[in-house]
Amino acid sequence: MGRGPGFSADLIASLTRVLAKWTAPEFLTAVAAREGVDLDPGAITMVTILSKDGPQRPSQLAGAMVTGASNVSKIMARLDAAGLARRVPDPSDARAQLVELTGSGRQVAAAFVRAGTGLVDELLEGWPDADRVAFLRLLGRFEQSTVALSTRIGNSKRPPTTPFTTSKEQ
Repeated sequence: MGRGPGFSADLIASLTRVLAKWTAPEFLTAVAAREGVDLDPGAITMVTILSKDGPQRPSQLAGAMVTGASNVSKIMARLDAAGLARRVPDPSDARAQLVELTGSGRQVAAAFVRAGTGLVDELLEGWPDADRVAFLRLLGRFEQSTVALSTRIGNSKRPPTTPFTTSKEQ
């Protein structure tokens, strides 16, 4: 069971659909709005990262958000204007600055956690406790495998590949 024809394709298709829904801008803003938070998706992402990982340099935020420095600067300006984040000197390098959440920003991050908890409770409504526990255990195991593979792939020294071509182009 689970290794037959189509299993991997079905799993990938399901994960892709879930990720697409969970990362869609409309979904993010709607979930946050359930707790009275009105922020754009980029701001939601930045607040979440700062809440989870603490103060960071803008370049670190850009990497974590998979975006450019100019976009981070624009998002930071919106969060600063809303009183949710601020720039502070980097104690390890006086020339650099860190972005950190304010008290209001931490309150908004807590609202995101409440919204996420409510969302998961709603999604798993009607699931028996045993299924919830099994899902969490298996998802955690899948996450560990994903992180391990990502580390191996990232650390492997592979030669550059040539651009993809189809047989018709050759």
